[in-house]
Amino acid sequence: MSIDLNEIKDKLKDRPVGVIGDRKEYAVLLPLVEVDGEVSLVFEVRSKDIRQPGDVCFPGGRVEKGESFEETALRETFEEIGIPKEKVEVFGPFDAMLEVNRIRMHTTVGRLSDDWESLIKPDSEVAEVFTVPLQFFKDNEPDYYRGRIIQDDEGFPYEKHGIDPNYRWRDAYQDLYFWHYDGHLIWGLTAAITLWFVHKIL
Repeated sequence: MSIDLNEIKDKLKDRPVGVIGDRKEYAVLLPLVEVDGEVSLVFEVRSKDIRQPGDVCFPGGRVEKGESFEETALRETFEEIGIPKEKVEVFGPFDAMLEVNRIRMHTTVGRLSDDWESLIKPDSEVAEVFTVPLQFFKDNEPDYYRGRIIQDDEGFPYEKHGIDPNYRWRDAYQDLYFWHYDGHLIWGLTAAITLWFVHKIL
């Protein structure tokens, strides 16, 4: 059966634009609260028993089949720190971040109810919950480091495909930001999302 040009044309018509290659879809909530009259972000500290122990992050996780990004963020917020979706006033979606390791992180912004502190029940993945005033991020630019992502080509089939073993791979870099606040280090993806939010919204 030969390939039909018109059939290709028809399949492209009104087709939504996607992304080439599989990506792991994750979603987080940027939880806003008022503490002592200051609008603040709520952060988690990851438990020592899970991957990346001690890292600071937002509540969130992998998007499950059939879920919207907002639903994932709200479900994970309840599972991780005990805040039910009924206690979150969703302001709306914010920007998504593309990570070099095939992760796309979607963000939703929402305000927690005034009784949020009494509702906090961290699960086994969360060691601590704390807040940082948004004004802190607005007033303090983070430390910055541009990190090179190491290319490990051990086992690459150079000979099999006739590729020069001295092939010059394209360098890849990741922008890393660091804030220190009250004994906590906020860095990595969490810091990048926070910085983008502060620059775009405040």
